[in-house]
Amino acid sequence: MCGIFGIIHSSGSPVEHSMVEAMESALLHRGPDHSGRFSEHGAALGMNRLAIIDLDTGSQPIFNENGNLVIIYNGELYNYQGLRNELTALGHRFSSRSDTEVVLHAFEEFGPGCLHRFNGMYAFAIWNRSERNLFMARDRLGIKPLYYITSQERLCFASEERGLIPCMENSPTPNWTAIARYLQLGYIASPDSPFSGVSALPAGHWAEYAEGTLAIHHYWEPTYGSLEGVTAEEAEAETERLLRRSVELELMSDVPVGLFLSGGLDSSAVAAYARELSPERFCSYILQFEETTHDESGDARFVADTIGIPFKEYFFSNSQLVQSLQDTADVMDAPFGDSTVLPLLALSRYAREDVKVVLTGWGGDELFAGYPTYKAHLLAQAYRKIPDAIGQRLVPWLVCKLPVSDAYMSFEFKAKRFVDGMNLPPELQHFSWMGYFSNAEVNALLHSDVLNQQHETALAPIERMLEFLPEKDIISRILHLDSRYFMEGNGLFQLDRISMAASLEARVPLLNFELLEYVNSLPAKIKMLGGKPKGLLKRIMVNRLPRKVVNKPKKGFGPPSSAWLRGPLRSTLIETFSPDRIARQRVFNPQAVNRLISQHMERRQDNGRKLWALLSLQLWLDRFIMGQGRS
Repeated sequence: MCGIFGIIHSSGSPVEHSMVEAMESALLHRGPDHSGRFSEHGAALGMNRLAIIDLDTGSQPIFNENGNLVIIYNGELYNYQGLRNELTALGHRFSSRSDTEVVLHAFEEFGPGCLHRFNGMYAFAIWNRSERNLFMARDRLGIKPLYYITSQERLCFASEERGLIPCMENSPTPNWTAIARYLQLGYIASPDSPFSGVSALPAGHWAEYAEGTLAIHHYWEPTYGSLEGVTAEEAEAETERLLRRSVELELMSDVPVGLFLSGGLDSSAVAAYARELSPERFCSYILQFEETTHDESGDARFVADTIGIPFKEYFFSNSQLVQSLQDTADVMDAPFGDSTVLPLLALSRYAREDVKVVLTGWGGDELFAGYPTYKAHLLAQAYRKIPDAIGQRLVPWLVCKLPVSDAYMSFEFKAKRFVDGMNLPPELQHFSWMGYFSNAEVNALLHSDVLNQQHETALAPIERMLEFLPEKDIISRILHLDSRYFMEGNGLFQLDRISMAASLEARVPLLNFELLEYVNSLPAKIKMLGGKPKGLLKRIMVNRLPRKVVNKPKKGFGPPSSAWLRGPLRSTLIETFSPDRIARQRVFNPQAVNRLISQHMERRQDNGRKLWALLSLQLWLDRFIMGQGRS
């Protein structure tokens, strides 16, 4: 696992040494074990390595046999040993035991087609010295990031956006279209970036930069529900086999491996298989909150004790919130609406004291249709048949009268979410349910100077995608959209950015490609056996985990951010959004922000998620745009 970066001058002019040094320094946290560079006229590549596989000979950059191709690579290729054997039989010679060199020779042999042979998470770049072109690729789901700035004269790329700041000709400026999209969604998905002029290579894409032109190609797109006629029993048996194999593959490591254990079904399932496959080398890491309404450490301890996995517990206290907020803002180079990043950073740093790699349960909800919204969509189909006088007016009016609750996933929260956007197409209603601000709220919130710099509406890319979705049933269509936007922009982004800030590699065995392809192909009714979210996974795990774990209501890894903003972070919030400061900045309308804060503090409305999204955005602006404490 690494941080990679590079600069290519199409003219062949020398690359400025100080610029390369600055890029390397910006990404040092991603790989503190070793730094390596390659440079020649018009090209400079570099990486910071977190050594996981082949500790002795796996340092980068790595060259092919004749030295014409050079690679820098960030990721893990779980099927690299089989590919290495195949490539050796084809005549390729290896100088290391690393998966990086396998990727290089696979590209040498198969060209871009090599990507279809890979099972892993990766972002990499290969420079062809004789033809003077650069090949870049990102894994199918976007587990590993890759950003770039391009022009006819130059291409710069890096694992994180902060690594591209040294390449910017002027001070960083915001991409206000991406920012408005962030306020609606709570995250920024590829190809967007909050920085103007910066783009993310989309998941499942590769690109070639040659003679000053960047050409981007799509090599993979998920398909859902294509396997017709499969029985529940057949699906259960094959999914169980692939689930076990996925955990086995992702235990691959030359350094100790741990596990993030929440007590929910996804991480518990991974823990159960890991315990069977590697009983002597495993420790789990559990997070405990001060607020009992959100603390699930008891469930996690129960799972660890039941299946026999040692655990260590990290207590995330309210007294560390202010510092934790600043620490998290320092390592995030994009605004992010989910407060999970605070305790996740603390837990990652805690685990890093023992291990370099952790397995996680990330992705299980998107794979097995586990979010309550999936079931809600089935209910919404019936709700839309209710006369408008009841469904569009009476019920929403009654729901608005419900008292505000700080409880995680409270009835009040779910009821208000359910009636929201009922007049929209189901796919767009889904983003309303999962999102933060509506389009009207964003227009009221942002200053006119900012609104005038947007070039399209926030949901325009999603609306365009709806025309090309091949799936017919609503659940499969929503799963496809969640894979493209929510999973990549929210879950996978935060897991990579926060774990790598602690120099910790986080893996996602529930998204291993072999398992992913099969489960995606199953009809939605199989994934949701009995009409229940994660019905298939629950049936598989019922004999491996206690029933109280298998049947536990979905909660997720949800910090008590609403209570934090009324309590320990109240003064930070109010100081950050003082009316004078907002007026000088000319990004937000002071009245709109003050209204959100007063409603929340007086408990007239739970604006915790919205205020958290605003706070994250403001901290990003302070560090990267306004120059206050910029890192």
